[in-house]
Amino acid sequence: MAGVILAAAILLAWGCGREAPIEDRVSRLVARRDFAGALDLVGEALRKTPEDWRLQDLRVHVFLAGGQPDMGLASYAERWARNGPESPALFRQIAIALAEQGLVSPEGLARTRAAAALAALAGPDLKAVLRLAAGHPDASVRAQAVQGLARLQGQEADALLRRALADPDAEVRAAAAGAMGARQSPEDGAALADALTDPSPRVRLRAAAALAGQGQPAAFQQLLAFLRDPDESLRMQAAEVAGHLGNPAAIPPLLARLRDPNPYVRIYAAEALARLGDARGPLQLQRSLRHQNRSVAMYAAEALANLADAEASAPLVEALAPDREVSIRLYAAWTLARLGDLRGLPVLTALIQDQDAQVRVQAAWTLGQLGNGTGVVPLRQAVQDSATPVRWQAAWALAASLRAGAPAEQDGKG
Repeated sequence: MAGVILAAAILLAWGCGREAPIEDRVSRLVARRDFAGALDLVGEALRKTPEDWRLQDLRVHVFLAGGQPDMGLASYAERWARNGPESPALFRQIAIALAEQGLVSPEGLARTRAAAALAALAGPDLKAVLRLAAGHPDASVRAQAVQGLARLQGQEADALLRRALADPDAEVRAAAAGAMGARQSPEDGAALADALTDPSPRVRLRAAAALAGQGQPAAFQQLLAFLRDPDESLRMQAAEVAGHLGNPAAIPPLLARLRDPNPYVRIYAAEALARLGDARGPLQLQRSLRHQNRSVAMYAAEALANLADAEASAPLVEALAPDREVSIRLYAAWTLARLGDLRGLPVLTALIQDQDAQVRVQAAWTLGQLGNGTGVVPLRQAVQDSATPVRWQAAWALAASLRAGAPAEQDGKG
């Protein structure tokens, strides 16, 4: 089916209104699934005109139609050595095809990364893929699919999210509850109200947060009750949400959390208080910057970065030092970039060449978060990495960097 669709796309792209013999022949070969013959035709033409970018793109299309997105990625990368023009739409197709292949990987981590890439790239053209991912056997994939569906509008996306709210896995239900908060359809509101009694406290918290964001006082009180939950992760989540809701009634219970035994809960509460205009929040964060535990200090720096407070820069720059743990250096570079500070870029450029493939994967992801095309050059190099996970993560990050933005899907009211 994919080969037929791509063959039609090739015909439309290359054969409209003019004679294009090689494109017609390639399309016919692709339709017959003679991909080797199609590649031979394109290869022969490219030997004559190696910088014909339309032919380069045609070759990539053949690789994609033949289920070889990794070869398509390598073919696309050849243009960079010749300063060829970018084709963001084509590169997006490559990234999506790699993600689709990743969804069927026997490795759970690879499947989750692929699903996360689809969620980050979500747009109208991915509705069918996200629909399939939402029914995947792996709960982590389904949860990521929900994140992508949250970026689409329309009745089908609404229905898939409501179905996810009844998923047997709490991770998926929690993701669905969080995604439905901004949609505000009557059906979604009823589903979220039911989720307030879900057996999982994480789902109940997300449902309460969604309904509180819609102005429901009872849900807001239920959310605040989670600030006293025995589970520290739930206290952190409740504090984070309370800060974003903008309701000053959350200030007293948040002040109580500044004395929480868990330092991370104190940081979340302090950031929330800062968002609500209480000066005791920033003071707590500044004290936490000097915490003896580096991880705690980094969390405080991130909270200040979330508040666009440049005071976070100094400890973050210090954390870039070569003697720090790799995870801390990556985290510091990412957080600095959120402040518009790119002093972490040289660190990421070095780590994308680290001997450890997992470090290179994390560096590729982080480079993709920098925005404004900042990480494009090292990501282009990583797309040609010898390790498949690195190549694919770099491709997904690069596709997000090249993306001009997709309009929301519309398929009816909802």
